[in-house]
Order: sequence, then C-alpha cells, then structure tokens
Amino acid sequence: MTKVSNDNQGFMALYGRFGSLVAMGYLAVVLTGCSSNGSENGFPENFDKIGDAGRIAFMMERVPADSVARFICDAALGKIEGARIDSLATATLYPYEHYRDADLASYANAYDTYSQSLPLPEKMRLYGMAAQVNPQQMGYQLGVEYINNIRSRKMSVQDISAEIAEFKKACKSDPDTYRRFVKGLKAALEMEHGNGISEEVYTRFSNLPEE
Repeated sequence: MTKVSNDNQGFMALYGRFGSLVAMGYLAVVLTGCSSNGSENGFPENFDKIGDAGRIAFMMERVPADSVARFICDAALGKIEGARIDSLATATLYPYEHYRDADLASYANAYDTYSQSLPLPEKMRLYGMAAQVNPQQMGYQLGVEYINNIRSRKMSVQDISAEIAEFKKACKSDPDTYRRFVKGLKAALEMEHGNGISEEVYTRFSNLPEE
C-alpha cells in the first residue's frame, strides 16, 4: 500500500468518527494550523500530487472503510476542500484491490448506501463520473431508484418537489435525461404503489409532466 507521511492524525480520527461531511463545517476552524508540515486544510502538502491511489491509501490507513467510501464520493463531488478525485473509477477500485473480508464488505455497502442516498443532481454527477451507467439509460435508472429515497427518507410531497425541481435545473442542457427520469419514477410508483408510498405522493408524481 502506498505510504504518505502526515502529522494530522487527530483530524483523520475525527473524520472517521463522524463519518460524513456534516462535521466538516465545524472542523474547518479546527483544521487551520493543525499541522505545521501539512496544508492549511489538514492534508499533507503533497496531497494534490500523489494521485487518486495515494489519496485513497492515505485515508485507508487512518479511517474506517465506511468513511473511506463516503470520502471518495464527497471528494469526487468537490465537497472536501483540499482533496479531489481525478478518476472515480481508479478511486473506487483501489479499496476493492486492498481491503479484505469485513473491511471490503463495509466499504462496498457504505459506498452503495451513501451514493444511493445523495440528492438527485449529485447522484447524476457521480454516475456520470463513474461511467458505469449508459448515458441513454441514466435518467430512467435514477427515476426507478428514486422511489427508494422517497421511502427511506420519508420524503413529503414538498421535499420531493423541491429536489426534483433542482434536478430539472441540473438537466437544463439535457432534457432527455429529465424525461427519462420522470418515466422511470412513474414506472416505479406503479410497481410500488401502496408499498410504503403514500397516496398523496403517488397521486402527485404519477402525473408529473415530462417536460
């Protein structure tokens, strides 16, 4: 495994403990000056030069596997100052090649769960970067999968409407993806009608315009 020297283990322990970027806003104040040999964001000074494999190796040595999965998603989406992912394919593959047994299962489960839970615009970006979904099918898949978000997050009509509105804005230059999303969502609503989906949600979104 690639080794990367650092003096900021306190920050990494906190990242692993909180396990998400909910804590990152608070930590931003703490990170400044936490290491005289690292960047002002708490990562080593060479963190932007060691490549995706090096960055993931650095995280794998310091935080639990589930936190590594969330780090990859958030860094790829530009949510972590001072950390980036150049190739999502490289970043996601590295843990599969180096984790074993329980750690591998934890990483895979956390990556799937966290990426599935992202707001629609972010999820679309992540899918695009991963290049694992045919662009012609992406919208439809996002729509079908969105039913799980509605159910697991117990989303209200207002919540869903707001998120779909943001997604439509994100698809401004790609209306076909939005149309396919609506088709996928309608198909999922028909299949899941009465299975944890309120009648109000079903009625409102089974008639959602495709334009």
